Amino acid sequence: MKKSIGSSKIVVEETNNGGEKPMLYLDDIKVEFESQGFKRTHIGISPNKDKSVLFLESVKSTQTVRCPYCGGSVYIYENGQVKLKDIPIWRGTTHIWNFFIHRYQCNCCHETFTEEIPFKYPGTRITYRAANWIKGFLQQKMSIKAIQELIGIHWDTIRKVQREIMDEAIWKREKMLREEGYKPRILAVDEFAIHKGHSYATCVMDLEQGDILWVGKGRAMKDFEKFFEDVPSDSLSAVIAVAMDMNASYNKLVTKHLPKARIVYDRFHMQSQFARDVLGSVRLDEARRHKAKEKEILADISDDTDKETMKSLKQEAKAEKQEYSQLKKLRWSLLTNSDKLSDSKTEQLQSILQDHHDLAVCYAMKEEMCILYELTDYQQAVVGWTKWFQAAKESEIPASVRFAVQKEKRRPPKSLCKSE
Repeated sequence: MKKSIGSSKIVVEETNNGGEKPMLYLDDIKVEFESQGFKRTHIGISPNKDKSVLFLESVKSTQTVRCPYCGGSVYIYENGQVKLKDIPIWRGTTHIWNFFIHRYQCNCCHETFTEEIPFKYPGTRITYRAANWIKGFLQQKMSIKAIQELIGIHWDTIRKVQREIMDEAIWKREKMLREEGYKPRILAVDEFAIHKGHSYATCVMDLEQGDILWVGKGRAMKDFEKFFEDVPSDSLSAVIAVAMDMNASYNKLVTKHLPKARIVYDRFHMQSQFARDVLGSVRLDEARRHKAKEKEILADISDDTDKETMKSLKQEAKAEKQEYSQLKKLRWSLLTNSDKLSDSKTEQLQSILQDHHDLAVCYAMKEEMCILYELTDYQQAVVGWTKWFQAAKESEIPASVRFAVQKEKRRPPKSLCKSE
């Protein structure tokens, strides 16, 4: 037989309103509730009906309580109150359970302790019912802020419930992987900013499974070294490749601890750095040149300039200003793959590139880089990347030359092939 943990019932007091049909009022409803050592005394509702409080008192006999330290008998040392938020009775209200509890002192060791409240969710000031309610919202992918605005419980409490859900899911996942004898094959290591960029952390993940294997504060080599100290070496014995940012120094540690693993400088970082350091730099240089030319032309206009010359100079200045404006707005067209541009955007881009040689060269190299990353044949990739770096250095474009020299130093030919 299933053991009962308590009982409750709702009692409606008799209403006499002159022989008319009885009408049910909120004040007529009385709740009798007793469970797990606590009994309901009364319920209070604020005048504007935005808050309700359920008062409960301890009915536990002192003779049944024992000291958790020595097991001796105890006596009531003092009384206290604990308030827990619960599920609202109706929409737009706050519902609180107010517990009148005892604080005991041992007759033997004289230690004091507080009576436990079985309804209290650990580490919070809410009931188990409210915690399960929050879990339901979190499972529907609602944000913490949205839940806080909906139910009125502090966001930090919601975050604690969320963290417990995450910890439980991680524990189950780790247990399953251990039982399956899991060993990762392809890893990725990268840094990310925390606290609005003022500090950084390093993350290692399994690219095949999508699991986060390790996260540590800092982004220096000594910080990444902790990964190999925390993770047993035998669990990394199956690693065949590690993807990373080409700017980082992680390759030295990977070569040291995983000598058989290939180092893959991933496509995202390579292309994003080229777009920022080369395409972006050249585009802005060209834009500044047009801006400076416009100012130079306008400076040549004086009171002595005749009308025809003034009109011509103003037209030239206007043209330089338009070139400047077009280049400033060209960023996303340059970064977007050519096959995804609309016909109008393609025509506009080609028109601008025809008048800006360095920018056209860098854009062509960006498109060639995309093609190289799609190669699956090893020999074609080695030849293709060798020619690409050579062309970048021979372009005589300062930003392109710097990029090629910097990246070629870190290039084992095999690492630039597309990883499966």
